[in-house]
Amino acid sequence: MKALDLLGQSALLINECQRGLLEAEHSVLPAITEHATARQIVPKIAALAAAFRERGLPVIYINVEHRADFAGVSINNPAVAYIRHKKGLVEGSPQVDVVADLAPQASDHIVRRYSGMTAFYGNQLESLLHNLNCKCLVLAGVSTNAAIPGMLLGGLDRGYQVIIPEDAIAGSSQEAHDAILHHMLAPLATITNSTELTHLL
Repeated sequence: MKALDLLGQSALLINECQRGLLEAEHSVLPAITEHATARQIVPKIAALAAAFRERGLPVIYINVEHRADFAGVSINNPAVAYIRHKKGLVEGSPQVDVVADLAPQASDHIVRRYSGMTAFYGNQLESLLHNLNCKCLVLAGVSTNAAIPGMLLGGLDRGYQVIIPEDAIAGSSQEAHDAILHHMLAPLATITNSTELTHLL
């Protein structure tokens, strides 16, 4: 069965659309902030979220929040080491808040990750999707460089079909985004855009 045939059993996963990644004033990773702003992913994700809610389909926010002392976080790669050095995305700080234009609604779900690199690590996402009877995942947010590929592979490993509206994700640059989209995401997921997907819902 094709992924688009499973939209009625899908969930929208909004990854790390937090002020510390999408707002210049609070950004811990400016390149991602700049690319997301240039691509205008926030209004596109907002439109998708509204369409999912209207259909009664789950909208799930996946946020990263670190303890102030970063206890329990493996500093085993340069990206995490940099974020720790910047004391970024610490729980209770404005950086971990979802950006205002994507504010969660009462019907939405929020999954918090305190360590690890990918959406399914160390939280209740897998059981939540199972209990919501989801068969297909629609991925949005940041970043094309790491989190979106990680979420894609995690979903495929767990038996889900995966759809990526390409204009609703962003990475560290357009060059990086295009390369990862072409060489990694497209062979493994159904690639579409937010307008087409909204019309199909």
